[in-house]
Amino acid sequence: MYNPKHFEQHDAGAIAELIENFPLAALVTRTDDQIVANHIPFLLESGMAIGSKLIGHVARANPVWQDTDPTADSLLIFQGPSAYITPNWYPSKKETHLVVPTYNYAMVHVYGHLHASHDEPLKRRIVADLTGTMEDRRASPWRMSDAPADYIEKMLSAIVAVEFTITRIEAKWKVSQNRPVSDREGVENGLAQQALSEDDQRMARMVKAGTGVGKQT
Repeated sequence: MYNPKHFEQHDAGAIAELIENFPLAALVTRTDDQIVANHIPFLLESGMAIGSKLIGHVARANPVWQDTDPTADSLLIFQGPSAYITPNWYPSKKETHLVVPTYNYAMVHVYGHLHASHDEPLKRRIVADLTGTMEDRRASPWRMSDAPADYIEKMLSAIVAVEFTITRIEAKWKVSQNRPVSDREGVENGLAQQALSEDDQRMARMVKAGTGVGKQT
């Protein structure tokens, strides 16, 4: 990923928070003759660090768990908030007109080794952890125990657990750090007032924070 120094993000807490809020990853793997992408939600098991694991599951019918070499690096791409930035938000436009549109975004690339497992207790734990994390924000969370036990057994038999062991982390926060302070303030205010989507509000807060240190969402 092209990642200039002023856009690099090294705050492990901010990176972990992005993954928590945007857990659907593009899993990119390589087979003998092609590059393959699958879209799978992953949950970070511990702190964001080399050697940590992200967990998820795939359909047994999906060949990715058989075709991926567990000793070779694969890639998880997590995309956070993004927003179009109009030059009309830059006060500097009035002074020079030397401005153009751009796009702000936050992105995390996690490299690592993908391991598949048919272990039933592991599959059950991963499904419970994933659904628990997603459901806990709801007023009436769904639990695995809400469904008949034999139905859960059938569903578990149709999936394969996957664990992704991290070998490298690369994160990019393109949030107007390369603009003058007045232009950054213009972007923050423009996004907050526009609010065409939730991403606009999230990105406004990220522009205000600058490097992404602290809570982003």
